[in-house]
Amino acid sequence: MLDIKLKNNRKYSLIAAGVIIAIAVTGFLASYPILGDRVQKNFSDNAIGSELLEQIYRSNLVLYKDLYDRIHQENVDYAKLYMQITEEELTAGEINNSEILSYMLVDYSSDSLRRHLEEGLNSLLEVWKEEMLDGLAKGIDYLVIDHETEEEIKNTGREIKNIYRDISDTDKSPYVYFVKISYDKIGNISNISVQDENSEVLLKNAQSVMAVDLLRKNLSEGYYSTTGDNVELDTSIPEREFYNRNEIYLKDMEGKLRKLVIHIDGTPKNVTFVYAMTQEQREMLYAFNKSYDFVMGQKWNLRLQYYDAGAGNVFVTVFIVVFLAALVLTRMHWYCLHQMRAFHMYFEISIAALLCLFCLENLAVDLMINTNNGTFYKFFREYMQFLPGFMEWVLTWGMNIFLFSLLFGGVFYFAVSLSEVFVLGIRGLIRERSLIVKSLKWVGNGCKNLKNKLKIELFHTDLNGEMEQILRKLVFMNFCVLTMIVVMWIIGWIVLVLYSLILYTYIKKYIVEIQKQYKRLLDATGSIAEGNLNTVLNEDFGIFDSCKEELNKIQDGFRKAVNEEVKSQKMKTELITNVSHDLKTPLTAMTTYIELLDDENLTPQQRTEYLAVLKKKSARLKFLIEDLFEVSKANSGNVTLNLMEVDICNLMRQVYLEYEDKVEEAELIFRFAMPEEKVILKLDSQKTYRVFENLYINIIKYAMPCTRVYVNAEKTEQGIWIELKNMSSMELNIPPEELTERFVRGDSARNTEGSGLGLAIARSFVELQGGKLNIEIDGDLFKVIITWEGV
Repeated sequence: MLDIKLKNNRKYSLIAAGVIIAIAVTGFLASYPILGDRVQKNFSDNAIGSELLEQIYRSNLVLYKDLYDRIHQENVDYAKLYMQITEEELTAGEINNSEILSYMLVDYSSDSLRRHLEEGLNSLLEVWKEEMLDGLAKGIDYLVIDHETEEEIKNTGREIKNIYRDISDTDKSPYVYFVKISYDKIGNISNISVQDENSEVLLKNAQSVMAVDLLRKNLSEGYYSTTGDNVELDTSIPEREFYNRNEIYLKDMEGKLRKLVIHIDGTPKNVTFVYAMTQEQREMLYAFNKSYDFVMGQKWNLRLQYYDAGAGNVFVTVFIVVFLAALVLTRMHWYCLHQMRAFHMYFEISIAALLCLFCLENLAVDLMINTNNGTFYKFFREYMQFLPGFMEWVLTWGMNIFLFSLLFGGVFYFAVSLSEVFVLGIRGLIRERSLIVKSLKWVGNGCKNLKNKLKIELFHTDLNGEMEQILRKLVFMNFCVLTMIVVMWIIGWIVLVLYSLILYTYIKKYIVEIQKQYKRLLDATGSIAEGNLNTVLNEDFGIFDSCKEELNKIQDGFRKAVNEEVKSQKMKTELITNVSHDLKTPLTAMTTYIELLDDENLTPQQRTEYLAVLKKKSARLKFLIEDLFEVSKANSGNVTLNLMEVDICNLMRQVYLEYEDKVEEAELIFRFAMPEEKVILKLDSQKTYRVFENLYINIIKYAMPCTRVYVNAEKTEQGIWIELKNMSSMELNIPPEELTERFVRGDSARNTEGSGLGLAIARSFVELQGGKLNIEIDGDLFKVIITWEGV
């Protein structure tokens, strides 16, 4: 029953949260057309306002320079057109004028100052040109025409020249707005004519703006930057004041007094400018591209107009309503979302997230602006032409609904996460859900751990390691404590006494602990010295802890030496036993047959047979002794190698051919897989021949009849890899590493003939020539692997 009730409460809680978010999104989206109408109404005055007209004034100066360059076929500076600087001698009255002397420039040349002023004007006009090209030239049609030459510059193919000719046919003209300004030969405005819905206001504003010398005004306000070979003017007069003064007085390097007369004339000559807009351009006057106004060409942010219309207030209101509604909802007895673990988080994160969401106000207003201006409609129409027309509307508003659902959903979520304050209280919330408190606890634990770590470093310092680091830490800590004591003046003496007592206590404790650690070390070494090689070294040796590892190594070394000695004694015993057995057998047979030969009643045939057996046994004894001698020399390293270039694959085949008859007798089938090309190694041919001879004999002796023997060889990057494998005729219950020991046979009963030295000799000869011989056993599969380097 409780589970059903909990599920129902969770369902109702989710529905309530969804309804609040849906109402918030709907309310905000409903404000789009209302705020859009307000902004459009406010922007309808832009065409007759001073901002656009001032931009027209700036464009006049830029376009006049372009027209001048075209007419005269040269590229002149703006300063040549709009600034004249002349140099004059000072009059006697000016020389004796104390006011002039107070702001006279000293040690400056007139040429440098002239160049500096010209660069300032050129820089300002270049900025105006960039603004015009990025703004006004893209949103308004213009025409500039010279009165004498009829040379013109325009940016449109429409009949804008009819306005210049005063051909007025309102019904046929594409323009609903224009401003025409004409200048006479001396730069005075001879005529200003306009057309707009409110032509009277537009005309007054145009006359007012054009009458102001905006060039001098902007220069005096410092709206320029100089580059290149400019001059740093060390004077109490602000640099922009030079453009306000008609005269500048200076004393050059030679001590001569000079006067520069500056005349700034920001008016074109004998030219007419026409700026016109069609109905579409007029309607798009308020369109914008995020932060740049389409027409104004400067940082004119339409976002401010939407804020003036109340967009910001609408967003803040909806934000607060969602936040409060979420908190109120958590007080309902049936609401349960705030009890879910997903809503439990640090309150600093919740507050920071809410602040971040609140800072998305500008993005929300931008989304509103782009929707009202049709930016999204145009985007979907251009890049999703395959969709029906109504889908532009669906996608645009669907995107708005989705984004604002996320935004206000986030507000709701983080507001609910803060509702724990009603249950835990402010103190409880800070104690349980504060990231800062948790961080302080973490810092406290860190300090505690640091203290323990320092204690461990003091009592467990590795005496074999670097001591400088711990010493630097101790000296630095002592320095910090003494520094704090020094700044306490008289009270510092009392603190110094207390610090000395504490330091004495810690040093005494440290020495006592070291003594205990040293005693543990002595006890451990004494135990090992008495022969107890199984002494357990699990006690804490502190600063002598590095000795523990060395003692463990000593124990392991002693234990290994003892085991090796036991093994060596065992092997010696087995060696003596095996040698005695293998030598005794032929000696016994030889003794027996010698006694038989002493019998005078032997027939010649019997005597011949006995001599043959005696000869065979003596050869067997000689073979055993020679093998023993060979393996002894190999193990002692007393072997002379006659190294030469040997084709190892060919050598292996030669050895096989020598024993091919015995292979057939043993009913074995050899399969060779070796490189076709020669594999040349620097080896002793006789010793290498003996290696493969012993291996083949071992295979013939112990391989299972009627089976295959595989001899494989592969050329590697470093040398050659050789593998011989066969199936054993008897069970192999001997570890592979023991098969290469002396007098060890696969036949543990020692029923077969052999010295038991064949594999030992083969391994010794391979290793003497820089190779490796390994034996592997897999069930009854016997494998010998040889590797040599240095092809």
